[in-house]
Amino acid sequence: MHYVFIAVLHLGVSLVPFVDWDTQHQKTNPVFQAWPTEFEGLPLTRLEMTDKERGFINGFPGKIARFTEGSREIIMRYVEKPSRKLHPSADCFRGSGYNVEPEPISRDQKGNLWGCVIAERKGISYRVCERVYDQSGNSWYDVSSWFWSVILKNSQGPWWAITVAERI
Repeated sequence: MHYVFIAVLHLGVSLVPFVDWDTQHQKTNPVFQAWPTEFEGLPLTRLEMTDKERGFINGFPGKIARFTEGSREIIMRYVEKPSRKLHPSADCFRGSGYNVEPEPISRDQKGNLWGCVIAERKGISYRVCERVYDQSGNSWYDVSSWFWSVILKNSQGPWWAITVAERI
């Protein structure tokens, strides 16, 4: 019985190269309307992008903007097609020299799940939480789950990736 399982597993893995991974052909072309004017009931103020953030925009399949609602920084990414250019915020913080520690999955007041980390550098710490969601009610608390779900055609764009950084 064990050998049958191994044989089926190997057969499945050997067929992966033949799967149609093309997710570029969506039924509708996403059309960006506008950035939200509020977040969690608070009005948003748009912030200038840093030079480093501007570097991420090149080749990004969508739009990126930075906001605040007074106490937190909020990065919004509007994603038009699947891409590895949508990075987890933890990777960005690590790349900027922060020590990053994972936190338990968080649930907001609306029941949405968020993936969170604590990012610390030179005595300054931030709690950074993120989620990705589509217009059909699907959501993911980590970018990798979003990517594979989309590749396996379980979601269709556009998607919103929201990152919230709060100093602690």
